[in-house]
Order: sequence, then structure tokens, then C-alpha cells
Amino acid sequence: MIIQVSSLNDYSFCPRAVYLSKVLRVKPKMSRRLLMGSIWHFIMRELSIRQHKFLNRITDGGEIRILLSEELEKILRDLPFIYGHISKDDLDEFIPILRKEIQNDIDVMSNKLNELITRFGIEDALRMITPWKVEFQVNSRRLGMRGRIDKVMRNPDIFPVEIKTGKCPETDVWNGNKLQLCAYAMLLEDRFNSKVNYGLIEYTRIQEERRVVMTSALRRNVLEVRDMIIDIINGHIPERIKNSNKCNSCVYRHECGDL
Repeated sequence: MIIQVSSLNDYSFCPRAVYLSKVLRVKPKMSRRLLMGSIWHFIMRELSIRQHKFLNRITDGGEIRILLSEELEKILRDLPFIYGHISKDDLDEFIPILRKEIQNDIDVMSNKLNELITRFGIEDALRMITPWKVEFQVNSRRLGMRGRIDKVMRNPDIFPVEIKTGKCPETDVWNGNKLQLCAYAMLLEDRFNSKVNYGLIEYTRIQEERRVVMTSALRRNVLEVRDMIIDIINGHIPERIKNSNKCNSCVYRHECGDL
């Protein structure tokens, strides 16, 4: 059996989320708030992936914010084609709100890029943020996992970068993010027969990259969680967790209560 790497993150949040989504195939009901939030996540991820495309066109740091805003407009124009299942009326309502909200994120992104250019120069900054591969598909029967890596960097070492647009911890990295990133590192090792010692989680809300070292303990934890996910897919129903904050924010909370 081959599992999705993203399921490691889901399991870390709540094992029952894996059971409901992978076994019962429950499709969560998306409120308008959640729907707009998912579009916001998509836009922020796209802006992160596209940074390197315009950085080599600038002559001074003042242009960065303008170019980011132009890139935002391109993404907004493409939304009807990407989210074809959302009505035109809903998108017409969402887009002005998203445009306004993301301006603050663009300010943070612009400031961080300016700091990078000031410190290293445009040429080195461009080399540092340009991915070797984007949305790179990896699959390993030996590891029993597959997934899609947001960015793979090579300068000169190969390492994965996972983009996270949600809330980040004050320090370190969420455990589910660590598991997901480590799984990608292991899949890259299997694919290229090359050691991957670390990876980065990019938290877009604060425009900060946090390093995760691929220790033996973390690798072992990935495989343990993989095996527990396989048990769930084979029919094991996990116990309900005792965390009201997670339960209240979970899209499966109503279906979970019926189990």
C-alpha cells in the first residue's frame, strides 16, 4: 500500500481525520468562510512559488511590491478557471476582499525580499530563492509513500521546501509539518540516491523559513505514523482525541460525532 505524504500531517492533527477522509470518503462541507480561506491559501502559495520569476527583472528594491501586486492580479484573474465549481457571484464577492487582505502579506513579502537583496545582492538572492523543481511528484514503493513537494532546492545540496500558509508556532515547527517534510526528504533520497540532511518549512504569514534536521528519530517516527495510517485504511477506527480546540475547528466534527 502507498499512502499520501499529506496524510502524515492529517494524522498528526487527528487520526480520525484520516479515517473519515480515506476510509469513509467524507467530503467536508465548505462554509463560505472556509471556501474563501482555501482560496487565500492557494494565492499565498502561488505568490511564494513565483517570487523568483520576477526578481531577476528588478533594478531596485522599490519595484518588488509593484511586481508582487501585479502577480497577485494575474492570480486573481485566473481564479475562475481554477475554481470552476465556485459561482461567478461568489468569486466576484471574494476577490475584492482577498485583494485587500493580501496587501498586508505582500508588504511583509516585499520587506523580506528587500532585506535579502540588501544583504546578499540580487544575483545571490535570486540563486537562494530559485527552486530546482516546483510541485515535484515523488513516489516510492519501497517507502510506501507518494506526494508532491512544493519546492525542491539544489544549491548545491538537494532539500525539500514545504509551503505553509496557516498559523505557525512561536518557535520550531508543528510536528505534522516535520513529519511531512521528513517524508519528502526520504522520498528524494530514494529517488536520487543522495543524502538529504535537512529541509525547510516556509511559513508565508511571517515570511520565515524554519529548518528541520532529518534525524534518525524523526525518520523512524515517519515510518511509525505511516504504518498506523495503513492500519486505519485497513479498517482500524482510532479513538477520539481529547482536544476541544482541534475538534471545534475540524471540518469533520459533525461526522466524527456520529461514529
